[in-house]
Amino acid sequence: MKNKKNIIVGTAGHIDHGKTTLIRALTGRNTDRLKEEQNRGISIELGFTHFDLTDELRVGIIDVPGHEKFIKNMLSGVCGMDMIVLVVAADEGIMAQTKEHLDILNLIGIKNGIIALTKCDLVDRDWIELVKLDIADEMEGTFLENAKIIEVSSTENTGIDELKEEIKRIVDTLPDKDLSSNPRLYVDRSFSITGFGTVVTGTLISGTFNLDDEILIYPSNKLTKIRNLQVHDSNVPTAYAGQRVAINLANVKKEDVPKGSVLVPNNTFTESSIIDVKLKTVNLPFEITNRTRFHLYLGSSEVLCRAILLEDEVLESNKEYIVQLRLEEPIISKRNDKFILRLFSPLYTIGGGYIIDSNAIKKKRFNEYDIKNIKKLDGCDFKEYIYNYINRFSDKFYLEKNYYSFLSDSNKNISKLIDELIEENKIISFGINSDRLILSDKFVEKLIKQISEFIGDFHKKYPKRIGISKETIKSKFFDSLGGKIKNEFMNYLISDRFFVSDEYISLLDFKVSLDDTDFKNIEIIKNKFNSDKFSIMNFEDFNLNMSVEHFRELILYLISNKGVIKLDSGYMLKENYDSAVNMIKEFIVKKGAISVSDARDLLGSNRKSTMELLEFLDKEKITLRRENERILVK
Repeated sequence: MKNKKNIIVGTAGHIDHGKTTLIRALTGRNTDRLKEEQNRGISIELGFTHFDLTDELRVGIIDVPGHEKFIKNMLSGVCGMDMIVLVVAADEGIMAQTKEHLDILNLIGIKNGIIALTKCDLVDRDWIELVKLDIADEMEGTFLENAKIIEVSSTENTGIDELKEEIKRIVDTLPDKDLSSNPRLYVDRSFSITGFGTVVTGTLISGTFNLDDEILIYPSNKLTKIRNLQVHDSNVPTAYAGQRVAINLANVKKEDVPKGSVLVPNNTFTESSIIDVKLKTVNLPFEITNRTRFHLYLGSSEVLCRAILLEDEVLESNKEYIVQLRLEEPIISKRNDKFILRLFSPLYTIGGGYIIDSNAIKKKRFNEYDIKNIKKLDGCDFKEYIYNYINRFSDKFYLEKNYYSFLSDSNKNISKLIDELIEENKIISFGINSDRLILSDKFVEKLIKQISEFIGDFHKKYPKRIGISKETIKSKFFDSLGGKIKNEFMNYLISDRFFVSDEYISLLDFKVSLDDTDFKNIEIIKNKFNSDKFSIMNFEDFNLNMSVEHFRELILYLISNKGVIKLDSGYMLKENYDSAVNMIKEFIVKKGAISVSDARDLLGSNRKSTMELLEFLDKEKITLRRENERILVK
């Protein structure tokens, strides 16, 4: 059966209020699987089944345990629920676990529900009316404030049709699931079947899974394939968000995928040990102080953590707070994931909420800048959220594809929003597709300022040099980049912002500071070059009253003004170099090729300089070596 909507209905309520019996009346099936459950008459583990609401709509249903000792198992079931049937027994009314379940459901953001008043056959009408008034008082201010209360007797099968009609009415109002986001399934059961191997179950909370998909098991970090998929006891080629799914995994042991594991495509999530959250507290037994230890419940997983109170000294009842949770084990999560916090000891639910930043960094308490940024993230749309992430990590010079696992959304959607940010000039990109470098406008502006200051300091230190080399800038500020992107980025940075002379960069208002002595030395250098026109010379060949460093500054000045050319081991006057190249070309045109001895005789130079000159011409693709001779490159 292919559903237009994939809906999970959950039950909640106090122990022995008739949840499992109600589900049996709705579905004709018993959700208590364990012998212990059947013997004791209470649900310990999550129970799962389904029923056909209409000919076209099959609804999954989760029976969560009501006993306070099994609240952990209850928490693992609520993450995939679309609506709740809160079960209250007419003979007992609202009880302790009813209230705790209701708190948890409120905290994780359940929006839709029905109240089933069970065991109505055991009490009289006046008592039922009193219980209904009490329920209405308790529901005030919760998501069930306006929920319909349906009187039910599961044993006499009264009220069941009315309950189904109300479920259908709510289902019709629910939006379709977003199937474009990355799939994610929290494992709530794991077991082995002889002849099949390891099977896991859970609610697919986003995206789709297909047969033969390669998926990652977290936190064991084992890659596996989907060997078989079942939805509502039927084999299917594809499972959709909102469905209860059983998955047969290939080549993994049951121990590799325990309850609390997460199944996701590889490279779609980034693990983190720090998350920033919005926390809403319930009625607290006492004030909660900074660094209190908690159990964090997220999906079907449980992790110990400490709460860093960023804005307050203590947590008080029924208030909202910005909190950083520092986890004792890393998790994978994404923005807006819902969670529950319980005290380390005693196990008391203190609150819950949603994740603001799933890959947070340590923050100091009472830091206005940090708190402002968290609140900004909390209040923005996904496009602005992406921008903030790119701005945060721009100094890492990540490519677009690196952000996919940070943001944990569909690659297509992320890329589309990045394109929009580029059009808005908030993001600057270099390269193509997912391999493009993407940087925030704020970071680029800051980087240009840093480069300007760096070049300015260089000018102060070396006033006789025309500027600093491009390679020095690349190495200093973005050495991690490679290939074409590095050069493309460099050209963008220096365009219209700096003066560029070949490979040297200077500030637009910079002028080389040479004195009369410098100009005299330049003339001496030129004369020395001309005394042996085609020899390659270095500092040792000149009789100058200056340091090597000073000589290099003058040479660089000449290079920048195209008066000197740099070869591998030394320098030549540019006019002499050009003359040598022309003479060699003419010789080759006339003779067909030139040897080292031919070139030495032609130029009247030494063998060492001649060989280096010819090798340089090979590099410049002017000549091509063929055995012991050179020919012209065509």
